[in-house]
Amino acid sequence: GLLVWLIFPIRNLGRVIVQASTGMVSYQRLMDIVKQAREDLDGGTIQPTGPVRGEIEFRNVSFMYSDGTHDVIQDISFRIQPGQSIALLGSTGSGKTSMVNLLPRFHDYTSGQILLDGVELREYPRKYLREQIGIVQQEPFLFSRSIRENILYGVGRRVTQEEIEAAAKAAAVHDVIAAFPDGYNTIVGEKGVTLSGGQKQRVTIARTILKNPKILILDDSTSAVDTETEASIRKALNDLMEHRTTFIIAHRIQSVMRADLILVLDKGRVIQKGSHEELLGQTGGMYRRIYDIQTRIDEELEIEIAKAS
Repeated sequence: GLLVWLIFPIRNLGRVIVQASTGMVSYQRLMDIVKQAREDLDGGTIQPTGPVRGEIEFRNVSFMYSDGTHDVIQDISFRIQPGQSIALLGSTGSGKTSMVNLLPRFHDYTSGQILLDGVELREYPRKYLREQIGIVQQEPFLFSRSIRENILYGVGRRVTQEEIEAAAKAAAVHDVIAAFPDGYNTIVGEKGVTLSGGQKQRVTIARTILKNPKILILDDSTSAVDTETEASIRKALNDLMEHRTTFIIAHRIQSVMRADLILVLDKGRVIQKGSHEELLGQTGGMYRRIYDIQTRIDEELEIEIAKAS
């Protein structure tokens, strides 16, 4: 009988050791966050009161992470007018996301200049910049709260239910929400687990519509959904882009071909720049090669679907 009393704690000892080790790692990660210096959101040499117009210019901009050994973007230059769209095309690790993360000052560039409406970006307070910029990410993040609260997150002003529903309708998600028993009061679970990928994406688009930013960043916003859902999301995004300066990050030509300016990036450098038609005309360039490959794959897929049906 005594042996049984000894075996049970010994068997559990391994599990307790694993849990303790996991807890220590989690504690260390938490302390790393707690010890980080508080970000200065209000510091800036100017204190603007109205919205930006959205003219953006990069002048020979390079950027290296603080713990890095080389520039992740190198000598980038371009200029876009208010309301125009610019697309960034390139493989994973080419510097697309690092580049757009400079706009809300998640990081500050190492050298060169970024001008927003003719003013050096560092002169604007971070809080103001982030109020002017809306981001629709590849992986939408929702909190374990109601759909209403998730749409309202980060909007920063008092909003009526009618405005929330109008934003949801524009994002093609109102009918989905209305079909739930609790409607806009539906709790979505951690990271929005009760919603499909397309539904989560459209909720974040509704949030961005409600925020009404002058500058948009669309980070591969349709890559994780099916073709039918992609079509409805693309329409919502096209409506959202109207009269807003927009940065589009994508891997597929179809997502970037309507942009006013396309930058093709490779290892942090711009290797091609121009409109869709201009880049297609550059025989032997990376853009044309990507276009030919993706067109061939799409055609082969259509043939296989036709055979199957």
